[in-house]
Amino acid sequence: MKKIFLLFALLMMSPMSYASSCADGSEPIKSVSDDGTYYIYTCNQDNSNNGNANNSSNNSKSGSDNLEIKIYEVSFAPEVLDELLNLVVSKTDFDFSEYKLNQNEDDFQCRFTMTRIVYENIKEGKEEGWNIAEGNIDIRGSNVEFGSDAKWRMGGLSSDPSYLRDQVNLKLTDEGHIVGKMAYFNLHVDNGEVPINPMYPILTEHKRSTPINLSNKSFTNAKLFIDVEDWAGAVMYVRNCRKI
Repeated sequence: MKKIFLLFALLMMSPMSYASSCADGSEPIKSVSDDGTYYIYTCNQDNSNNGNANNSSNNSKSGSDNLEIKIYEVSFAPEVLDELLNLVVSKTDFDFSEYKLNQNEDDFQCRFTMTRIVYENIKEGKEEGWNIAEGNIDIRGSNVEFGSDAKWRMGGLSSDPSYLRDQVNLKLTDEGHIVGKMAYFNLHVDNGEVPINPMYPILTEHKRSTPINLSNKSFTNAKLFIDVEDWAGAVMYVRNCRKI
């Protein structure tokens, strides 16, 4: 939220510079317009103490009337506003305060695979028979990071490894769920097709998930559901966890 306020302040700095000072060096008086949509800065020129008629005449000619400067609300096209906000607010920002995070002091490395699940024809969804992402996943306390071998298999921009390195903000809850936000590619892009930017779904403690249980030595697989769109989401399998 502080970042949004900062952006708003930066956007307002330019128009406010026009109300820096009055002709006599005094600061303008700030008031709100009748409709409340902008500020008005008014310079009141008081010539009652000036006994020089010539000066009064000159002042009247040079604008002794109240100088009114209006600052209007700045409107941006939706795509421009979205771009500006993205410059300040990270797409993976997430508030973890509502979750009780894992406090395990040991570090683990697990294998993960992610498949797409489609809900178009079946309410429970149908998993597709191929991995959209796979590799190692590291769990250090509550922090969850993808390993150096982790990769997307969706083509296009997903081939850039930085999305699994820098565009991920995930943590493990005390219940064994992975929560947070991450860059996610829901559609495959073939060579020559127009690249598709990633989505940034929110990972939650999904009621259908089988959580990760690192304290259980017989633990084998976790099955974590990820809601993305109405027609499709993902299932992440986490298995073969070992201490590192």
